[in-house]
Amino acid sequence: MINKSQEIVECTSTQREVSEPKIFSKDLLLVMLVGFLAGTAITTQMGTLPLYVDYLGGSKGQSGMIVGILGISSLFCRIPVGNLLDRYGRKLILCTGLLVLVIDFMFLNLFHEIILLFILRFIQGLGMGIESTATSTLASDLIPKSRLTVGLGYFSIALTLPSAIGPLIGLFLVQNYGFEALFFAGLILTVLAAIASFFISDQYKKQLKSKKEKLETVEKIKTESLLFKVEVIIPSLIMFFVCLTNSAVTAFISQFAIEKSVNNIGYYFTVNAVTTVLVRMIYPRIFKNIKNGFLVAGSIVLMVASFWLISVSQTLFQFLLAAVLFGIGFASILPIMNAIVLNNVSKFQRGNATAIFSAAMDVAYGGGAMIWGFVAMFSGFPFMYQLCGILVGLTLLVAFKFRRFLF
Repeated sequence: MINKSQEIVECTSTQREVSEPKIFSKDLLLVMLVGFLAGTAITTQMGTLPLYVDYLGGSKGQSGMIVGILGISSLFCRIPVGNLLDRYGRKLILCTGLLVLVIDFMFLNLFHEIILLFILRFIQGLGMGIESTATSTLASDLIPKSRLTVGLGYFSIALTLPSAIGPLIGLFLVQNYGFEALFFAGLILTVLAAIASFFISDQYKKQLKSKKEKLETVEKIKTESLLFKVEVIIPSLIMFFVCLTNSAVTAFISQFAIEKSVNNIGYYFTVNAVTTVLVRMIYPRIFKNIKNGFLVAGSIVLMVASFWLISVSQTLFQFLLAAVLFGIGFASILPIMNAIVLNNVSKFQRGNATAIFSAAMDVAYGGGAMIWGFVAMFSGFPFMYQLCGILVGLTLLVAFKFRRFLF
């Protein structure tokens, strides 16, 4: 027989479940699908594009420029795109970015010259910058504000998976069917993403129906600068340092592993991506039981430990353990910082806020490889990774200093 106190507990529990807004909707799932398809199309070129440049008779220097131009062109368009998203709505800008990617992959199959490849990669970066800023902003509109951190954690799974499977798909296609198959696969994926985007409803656009409200929104965007807002800049700064240090891993861990006579270092990226996805799948339970401040501190400590472990690693197992540590830390801190930014701006500023947040990470990844290249040249890889750990550790002091704004 169930007593009254048990009934009250069960009733309260049921009410809590009912009152808690759902994260997933048809539109959010479509946005995740679009981000996944477009991201996979682009990441199929991660390990294969240098091979294509070599196939065309290009040098290593040209290969580096063609690989790097993607991030630079993406960075240039983020802030203007953020402004356009807030002025004219999300869906139109998203469809524009996907159209750019579709046309770009179409021409990649038609033209086979180094200079044209450089131009097409620049255009691809513009398309990627437009698409990724639009999908992230759309996701922030669709996720209930009270569950934004958890929802962004789920959403970012769709953006993380391509980095785990894209390079593998690309290498498989090139080795078995050639470079034309690689670019044709990219075209198919972006076409599918474009088709899916047409079925997304733009809730933000519906809120801007009246001409008066549109004009008021434009005025708000002009007069309210987010660059001086602590709740936007500090989370962006923290992610800047996290991504700046991670760029040292992305760019140089393969060379470091060769120095250590460690084979199959490519598994580092697979393990890192899989760990990130798994953590974000159980993120609601973690977020419910641990306060933001402890999550951020724990994430930073894990990433510091990861860099220290890389600096002393002698075996593949040690490198993979470092990948797990960084994957857990990065998977936890990114959605928290992103949610802090979005929770502290109006709905009319989310495009701009997302652009600033994303641009900070673009700058870190784009410039990081060049900076760490010089550090490694003069001081060696072990010192470089130890320095990375120190820089990430300093973000803990930044978070503590501005804790009243962040938590």
